[in-house]
Amino acid sequence: MEGQFEVLKYTRDMHPESHIHEFYEVFLSLSSEGNFFVGDQSYPLSVGTIFFLNPFEIHHCFCRGSREYDRYVIHFTREHLQRLSTERTDLVRVFSNAPLVKQVPDDLLASLLTRLASFTKPLPASFGADVERNISFDHFLFAMARAIKSNSESEPAVTEMRETRVNDILSYINKHYAEDISLDDLAAQFFISKSRLSQIFKNATGFSIGNYIIVYRIKRACELLQEGESVLKAGQQVGFNNNTHFIRMFKQHIGCSPGRFSRSIGT
Repeated sequence: MEGQFEVLKYTRDMHPESHIHEFYEVFLSLSSEGNFFVGDQSYPLSVGTIFFLNPFEIHHCFCRGSREYDRYVIHFTREHLQRLSTERTDLVRVFSNAPLVKQVPDDLLASLLTRLASFTKPLPASFGADVERNISFDHFLFAMARAIKSNSESEPAVTEMRETRVNDILSYINKHYAEDISLDDLAAQFFISKSRLSQIFKNATGFSIGNYIIVYRIKRACELLQEGESVLKAGQQVGFNNNTHFIRMFKQHIGCSPGRFSRSIGT
C-alpha cells in the first residue's frame, strides 16, 4: 500500500491464500456469494456486509467455483487515524474496538458506494485534486466510525462450520503453532484421514492447513518483533527452524523483511 490509504474493487480473488497485513481493513461485500473467514469463524457474504479488521488479523475471502463476487477493500494506517483523531473523537479507539462484522442499511450503503466509486477513478491532474481526494477519504472514515458506533444495524448470522472438528483443529494449531505440526500429526490427533482432514478444513475456511499454520506463525512473530525480540529468536519461537525460510515467508505475507519491520516500529 502506497501512502496512508488505498481503495480497491475486486471481482475475483486477489489473495488465494489467507493473509495478514499491518494496516486496518474495511471489507465491503457487494454480492451474496462466498464466505469471509476471520477470527477462526466463517461468515456468509451478502450485499452490505462490512468487516472491520485490525492490523495482523488473519482473514480470507473465498467463493467456491469460478463465480465472480464484487467487493470493496479499503486499507488505511494507524498513523492516518491518529492524525484525524482528537480527544473527543478518537478514531483509533473506535476502529480498534469495532465489532467484527455489521450489516449496513440500504441508505447508508448507497452513500458509501457513492464515495467509494470516486476513489477508484484516475486522479485528475488538476491543482488540488489530490488534497480533495484525501479530504473525501477522511469523510468516508468518519462515516464508517459513525456506523461502528451505531447500534441500529444487525449483525449477519454466523455460518456454522459443517464439520465441528474444524474448530478443534484450529484451536489445536493456535495452541501448538510453535511445535512441528504435520498433516500426519493432525490426522492422527483427530482420527481422520489426511485427505478428509484437508478437505473439511478447505471447505470450512477457504485455505489449506499448511498455509494457515504459516500465517498464524507470522502473526505471532509480528507480535514478538513489536515487543523487541530479535529476528532470529522471533522465528525460532514461533516454529520456524530455518531462519532463511522464516524471512522468506515473512516477506511474502507482510511485504517486507522482519528486520525492516522491526526497524519501522522504532521510527
